[in-house]
Amino acid sequence: MARASTLGGKYVDYLSYGLQAGYVHNWLVVGPHATPVGSQDELQIVRSQFARECGMHPAPSEGAPLELDGTKLRWEYVRCQDDHFIDLTAFHDTCHYLRAWVYARLVSPAATQLKLTLTTNGTAKVWLNGRKVHNHEALVDRRPQSVSIPAAFDEGQNEILVGLETVAVRECPWTMALKVEPTGSVFVLLPTSVEAVERRQTLEEMFDSAYLDRDVFVWDDEILVKLPDEMPVPATAVVRLQTPSGKIYFESERLQPGGPNDALLGRPYAVPEGRYEAFLLPPLEDYYVRNMRIHRKIGLWAVRSRYTEAPATYDERRVQALEDAAQRDDGVASEIARMALGRWSDVRKNVLIEAAHSVSARREGSVCDLVALLGVLHRYGTDPSFPAMLREPLERCVLSFRYWVDEPGSDGMSFWSESRQILFHVSEILAGQLYPDRIFTNSGQTGRWHCENGDRRALGWLSKRGTGGMREWDSNSSFAEDVLALSHVVDLSTNQRIYDLAAVVMDKFLFSMAVNSYRGIFGSTHGQTSTPMIKSGRLEATAGIGRLLWGLGVFNNHTPATVALACATDYELPPHIAGVAVDLPQEMWNRERHAGELDDADGAWEVNKVTYKTPDYMLCSAQNYRPGERGGDEHIWQATLGPDAVVFANHPPCFSEDDSHQPNFWRGNDVLPRVAQWKDVLIATYKLPDGNWLGFTHAYFPLHAFDEHTLRQHAGGPTWAFARKGNGYLALTASQGLELITRGDNAYRELRSYGRHAIWLCHMGRVALDGSFSDFQEKVLALNVTFGDLSARSATLRGDSVSFGWHGPLLLNGAEQPITGFKHYDNPYCVAELPAQRMEVRIADQVLKLSFADHGS
Repeated sequence: MARASTLGGKYVDYLSYGLQAGYVHNWLVVGPHATPVGSQDELQIVRSQFARECGMHPAPSEGAPLELDGTKLRWEYVRCQDDHFIDLTAFHDTCHYLRAWVYARLVSPAATQLKLTLTTNGTAKVWLNGRKVHNHEALVDRRPQSVSIPAAFDEGQNEILVGLETVAVRECPWTMALKVEPTGSVFVLLPTSVEAVERRQTLEEMFDSAYLDRDVFVWDDEILVKLPDEMPVPATAVVRLQTPSGKIYFESERLQPGGPNDALLGRPYAVPEGRYEAFLLPPLEDYYVRNMRIHRKIGLWAVRSRYTEAPATYDERRVQALEDAAQRDDGVASEIARMALGRWSDVRKNVLIEAAHSVSARREGSVCDLVALLGVLHRYGTDPSFPAMLREPLERCVLSFRYWVDEPGSDGMSFWSESRQILFHVSEILAGQLYPDRIFTNSGQTGRWHCENGDRRALGWLSKRGTGGMREWDSNSSFAEDVLALSHVVDLSTNQRIYDLAAVVMDKFLFSMAVNSYRGIFGSTHGQTSTPMIKSGRLEATAGIGRLLWGLGVFNNHTPATVALACATDYELPPHIAGVAVDLPQEMWNRERHAGELDDADGAWEVNKVTYKTPDYMLCSAQNYRPGERGGDEHIWQATLGPDAVVFANHPPCFSEDDSHQPNFWRGNDVLPRVAQWKDVLIATYKLPDGNWLGFTHAYFPLHAFDEHTLRQHAGGPTWAFARKGNGYLALTASQGLELITRGDNAYRELRSYGRHAIWLCHMGRVALDGSFSDFQEKVLALNVTFGDLSARSATLRGDSVSFGWHGPLLLNGAEQPITGFKHYDNPYCVAELPAQRMEVRIADQVLKLSFADHGS
C-alpha cells in the first residue's frame, strides 16, 4: 500500500479502490481534446493526427495539469457506473478528431501474468509500466468491441495508460472498459494531491448514494436531492441547481440524510423552464476539502407550463402558443413568435444572425433553422419593421447552402432520416421561390432550377408517405420536424400540386398522432425517439402541437413546429381529426401497418402496430418487430396513464442516457424483443445473446407519478408491480423477478430483471371493470400465469387466455390472432388498405376524405 509522499515539492497521496466484477471502476481521465478536421476517411484522420507516441509529463495525478497542442487540460477523477464504462460520448455537429487518455495504477501482490480485456468503440493504445503492449485501429462503432491483451505485472504498482482516439461526426458513442483476469488481490491506486483522502472518499460514497425521485419537476414541486434514510451522517456537502452550461440558480449549503435535511433546490416556477443539473460538491469553506475535484451531476427538468385539457378556441390557443414561445429563449422560433405578435422591438437580431451563421457553416440540424429563416423572409422580409441588418446574412446563408447530398461539399449534415429529407426539399423550394433569378453559389444553379428540383423531390417524398406511411412511425421527434416542414410548404409554396399533397399528408400525420394519443399524450410506440420524450409526455416534441391544434397537452421548449403552425394561415386542421384526438370511447382497438421501400438503400421496411385506448389508459406496441435484431432508437411498447405515469420496458446496452448512444439506457433496445398484445394484455419476450454486456432487461416505473403503487407476491407466484393513476390500473411482472432500484440516476423509477431470457407481462385495468385498486390487485394475483423459458401463458381479467413466446403465434383462447399483415389503418375512425390511394376518417356523422392518388411525382 502506497503512502503519502512529497514529490518535486508537491504533496501526493493515493486513493484506493477495489475492482468491480474484475473491472477497473476508478480512473484518472484527461480529455477529450477535440481538433476540427475535414470530412475524410476515419482511419486516415487517426493515422495523420496521432502519429507520435504518448509522453505524459508531469506524471498523472488528480488535478494535475497537462498541456496539449496549446490547450490546458487537467487529469480528472472519474468513477464508472455499473456498466463499467468510462463514457466520453458527445455530439459534434461538424467533423472532429478526438483524443483522450485514462490512467490508473494496479497493485499486484506478486509478479504475475494477467489478461487485460479492453472494450472500446474506436482506436486505442495501451501502455503498461511505460511499455506499449497493445495498439489497434478500429472505425467508430456504436457497439463496443473487446480485445484480449496479455500483461506481465510486476509486484507492487503497475501503471496502466490507455490512449483513445476517434473521429466524431454528429452522434459519437465513445466508451472504454478494462477488465483484469484473474482478479486475485489486485486493487487500484490513483495519485492525488488532496490531503484529506479518507474524508474525500467518504464524500464520494455519499454523493453516489444521493438521488432524485423523478426526472421532471413541475411548477411548485420541491426539487429535493435525497439521501437514504438509513444512511449515517458522514459529512455535509453543497448542492447546486444549475444549467448544463454551469449557470447557478440555487445553492443549498447542506446535504444530510433524513427528511427535512435533504437538500431543497427551490421550485420550478422560480427558474426558467428547461434542463438542469443537481450538482453535488464538497463544502467550499472547508480547507481540507476545498481542493477536492470530486462531484456528481444528476440531470432533471424544471417545467413551468401546466399540462392542460382546456379546450378554448383555436384563435385563443394560437395566441397562447405564440405568447409562450415569445417568453422563451428557444432560438429562432422565439424571435418568429415576437414578429408574429408585432413585437419588433423585442426581436433579438443576434439570435437570427447566429442561426444564419450556423446554416452557412452547415452544422448538423441547421436545415431546421434554414426552413424557419426562409419562413421569416417570405412572411416578413418586406415588412417595414423588418431589421435591414438581417437581410445580408440571411440572404448569404440561403444562397450558399448545400440543398442535397449530390451537391458539392463535405460536412456533418444528416440527409437520410425521413424527417430531414423533407426539410431539405422544402428549404430548396422556398429558397428557389425567394430568389428565382439568382445563382446559388454552391450548386451554380438558379433559384428557379432549385425550386423545380425541390418540387420534384418533395412530391416523391409526399407520395411515399401518403400511400405507404412513415418508416419513422409515430416518431415524436420526427413528427415535429415533419410538421415544421409541411406547415411551411403548405403556407408558402406557389405550386398547387405541392400544396394539395402536402396538406393531405399533414392531415394524415396528425390523424396518426390523434388516434395514438391519450388525453394529449403521444404515448404511442415510436420508430424514432429520444430519452426525455419517452420519460414524460411533458417533454414530447409534439406536446405543443397537440396543445395548439386540439387543446390537449402542454407548450414546452420544442417550439419550432408549434410556432410554424401558429403562423400558417393557409392550413386549417380538419375538425374530424381534432374530434378523434379528444374522443375517449369505452374502448378503441387500432391496428396499423406502415411499409415501403428504403430511401437510402435497396430493400423494404414494415411495422405492424396496435393501440388499445379507454377513458383511463392507453396500451401500445409494435408487433413482432424484427425480434432478435440489433435495435436502434425504436420505442417498442408503452402503457400510458398520465403525462408522467408512463411504463415501458427495454433491453439497455449501457447506463448512459445520452441520445448519442443508439440505443441507450432507456431509448431503444440492444436486442429487439418479440412483442404481441391483445387489447389490455401485453407479452414482451426478450432473448439476450450469450455474454450480453449488462445481462438484464428493465422497466421504467416512476413511483412518484402514480396515485398508488405497490409490489406484491402471492402464494409463491411471480412478483407484481401494481400502479394506479386516476381510474386506471396497471400490473406488471417479469419471468425472472423484479427488483426496485433505489440508487443511482433512476432511483425509484426502475424495475430491473436479471437474466438472458425474460418475459414481461402487462395487464391493464379500470375502475369501471375491475372495482377498487385492491380488487384489481387480488384479481391479478389470482390469475393463472405460466412462464416457460421463452414463452408465457396467462389468464386475463376479461375471462380469456392468451399465450405467446419467442416462436409461434399469439393465441387467444387457443385461436391464432394476427400480429402482422394488418391494413394500413383499421380502427373505428378509419379503415384503409395498404398502399393507401385514399383514406376516409369518420367521426360521428362527419367524413374527411384524403386522396393521395392524383398527385404523383
